[in-house]
Amino acid sequence: MTALVGALAGRLIEEGTSLMTRVVRDDEAEERLYRHWASIGGISGVALLGVRTDDPRLPVLAELGLPVAAVADASHGDGFPAVVVDVEGSVAALRTFLAGRAQRRTVYVVAEDDRDDAPWHAVVEDAAVLEDGEVDDSFEVVHAGRGGEAVVTAATAALAAGPATLVFHSDVHAAAALAAFRERGLRVPEDVAIVSWTYSTLCQSTTPSITALNRRGVEIGAMLGDRMLGALAGDRTTQDRAPAPFVVLGETT
Repeated sequence: MTALVGALAGRLIEEGTSLMTRVVRDDEAEERLYRHWASIGGISGVALLGVRTDDPRLPVLAELGLPVAAVADASHGDGFPAVVVDVEGSVAALRTFLAGRAQRRTVYVVAEDDRDDAPWHAVVEDAAVLEDGEVDDSFEVVHAGRGGEAVVTAATAALAAGPATLVFHSDVHAAAALAAFRERGLRVPEDVAIVSWTYSTLCQSTTPSITALNRRGVEIGAMLGDRMLGALAGDRTTQDRAPAPFVVLGETT
């Protein structure tokens, strides 16, 4: 996420447009913020991340007349400027990689902190169900509370069933779990393998380095900047497809 936002800001700054970010508690707070911006002026448009099916933000922003550009999965509609990401492709790339590893059991750890990535979580949840409707016992989803400590606690509990590959949505959570497991004497990757759903320099700077899925955040951020600039110029429909994700091999698998 950090890489995406940084690339977005860089692209906008190149064209003399600044980027302002705000943290909100929930959808209601977000809508109030948009209405406040519309009332005071000075905000040219809004870049949305993690667009959901029937996302309530889109009609609100259309009502307010604020141009929009978004990062969205192909299944979440069209008719607005967007960078279209292949969420299912990300899951497939990760599962193909993990299929050849020693641990056949994969646990995806979802934290409350990851609110902006709801579409990704939905696809991951679906990936735990096979085509015939049966649950895939080799692919589990564990929900954790907010914060690194809650994530590590949930991940530790998941290991009670035996060795596994733990996939953390956040690189920070993956690094926190790595440190906690090593302090407890667990061998990585023999006792527990760790993968980050988010690739970053943090993944490469830990010891051992963390295997991660590069979802092409830098490229997507720059593309979103182009779509935002297009929206500000009057484009309301153009969508670009994001480049394919790939696994960056580290020492934790």
